[in-house]
Amino acid sequence: MIRAALPIALLALLCLASLMLGARSGIDLADLAALFAAPEPSNAEAIVVRELRLPRTLGAVIAGGALGMAGALIQTLTRNPLTDPGLLGVNAGAALGIVATVWIAGPLAQSALITPALAGAFAALGIVWTIGASSRSPLTLILAGTALTALLSAILRGMILSDRATLDVYRDWLVGVLDRADVTTVAIGFTLAAIGTAFAIPASRRLDTLALGSDLASALGTNLVAARFLTLAAIGILATAAVLVSGPLLFVGLVAPHLARAQGLQTTPALMVGSGAIGAILLLIADFAGRIIAPGLVIEAGLGVTLIGGVFLIWIVRREGRNPA
Repeated sequence: MIRAALPIALLALLCLASLMLGARSGIDLADLAALFAAPEPSNAEAIVVRELRLPRTLGAVIAGGALGMAGALIQTLTRNPLTDPGLLGVNAGAALGIVATVWIAGPLAQSALITPALAGAFAALGIVWTIGASSRSPLTLILAGTALTALLSAILRGMILSDRATLDVYRDWLVGVLDRADVTTVAIGFTLAAIGTAFAIPASRRLDTLALGSDLASALGTNLVAARFLTLAAIGILATAAVLVSGPLLFVGLVAPHLARAQGLQTTPALMVGSGAIGAILLLIADFAGRIIAPGLVIEAGLGVTLIGGVFLIWIVRREGRNPA
């Protein structure tokens, strides 16, 4: 787990940088400590840090970490390095649950959107898993997920474009945003991510045995049904946590596990921790770069991670094509 601590240390440094540096101004570490030591924000700079940068930074950590862990779990479960909650339609399912609820009932509190988001995520996960289980080819799972993501995204856009009120609320959110993160959103996301992690911890211990094959894992005493249930539950809850915080982001859950494995993290528990930290790092970097590089423009974090992830996916496909074994 020492190697898994390296991404965590880097994540802590990036969190400090995200809090200290803004588009037009920055503060040093001593001033940052003083801001948080004060019971109430005393000036404009304190308000910016505590009410804007802090929720945004925590939102990136929660969403990126949740997607990174979900990606590690789903890649290990399927033994497919190209899987990701976003590419398999899970994120789009959660997003559709949220948007459909608002489209029907009108604007609601964040807490009222948890159940429809979870329902959408698990419905999409169930559809893709059922289709993928009917074929031994890993490509079937990817194609089913891609088709489902495209279908759900089309329905999402149709709902948003057909209703002006829904359009005003969610037109940017579909790209993946962090500037809407507030105390309530962060609290809900953290709670769901914690619940998902509670499922993921026992699941990760079983997945190492499951990787040996179903017959051998069963002979060693692993309950296959429980292992798959815990893993799928963790994936659905973690993906929902991320969607509620930042919208339906793609590729974070794809890239993070690969980078974690490159650090030498091979056991599933260590891989999950490292992937969570790296997922948070990726989203923090994308958001931080969007704020700093072009202060006069709005470059959402989702655009950055999509650019990184798209290039990374092409590289993975080319590498797998050269090494089919």
